[in-house]
Amino acid sequence: MFAYYVKAYPQHAGTCDVTKVDSSPHAGNNGENIVKGDGGYKITTKKESDNYVTTLNGPEPFQGLLIYVEDKNGTRFGEFTLDNKMLQHKSCEGIGEHNTLTHTSKDPKNLPLDLKWKSDSNFDEAVVRAVVVINFKHWFHLDDVKFKSS
Repeated sequence: MFAYYVKAYPQHAGTCDVTKVDSSPHAGNNGENIVKGDGGYKITTKKESDNYVTTLNGPEPFQGLLIYVEDKNGTRFGEFTLDNKMLQHKSCEGIGEHNTLTHTSKDPKNLPLDLKWKSDSNFDEAVVRAVVVINFKHWFHLDDVKFKSS
């Protein structure tokens, strides 16, 4: 008899990279849980005053989230404002101390969800990368959203 220990991350994302969810315990044996498509979840980004507001919409509440913004060179940058107790900053590489957001628990998070992000400098182009976790075996990579500094 063999015992397996699966390490889940109900208090935060277990990685800093949305693509690594595919090789995490979420993926299951031989990737059996890897999903295709976005499940109807979408991100939009718009400029409002000094911030960009990134809005997450979808068909049902979610448990987990990993979201960040990268510049055209793939460097994470900017800063998310933390104004939701169900989310927290995650310490990841890149420019800025608060460049990544994740969840604080597996409690359901209702949608739509507005996230404020800002950059201290102008940039040519940026891309939002995100993954939402509905439950341990069910998650979606969201389509990247590109935007430009105005």
